[in-house]
Amino acid sequence: FLYLGVVALFEAYENKAAAAKACAVLSLVGTVNIPIIYKSVDWWYSLHQPASIKFTGESAIDASMLYPLLLMITAFYGLFALVVMMNMRADLVWHHRQSSWVRQWAGFE
Repeated sequence: FLYLGVVALFEAYENKAAAAKACAVLSLVGTVNIPIIYKSVDWWYSLHQPASIKFTGESAIDASMLYPLLLMITAFYGLFALVVMMNMRADLVWHHRQSSWVRQWAGFE
């Protein structure tokens, strides 16, 4: 939900520079909420199941499910990083589309 809020805020502005600043402030303020979400499992244990994956101690999930889960989490982060880099490259090319280096890179010169 935090990510969707940032995307919605960015799309609400017509001025993209102002939208980027507002999203940066929201992201910095929103990081306060992340430890609260994480610790809510321990604080309100009657409402939540215990954490399945623990960084310290033994995890509640069986190893036959833990290792594929960790592999898929790693693969997802890798895919996310790839998509972010591809989007950054496309944004840079679009921003500098009139530059000579972009025309050379695209094969127009």
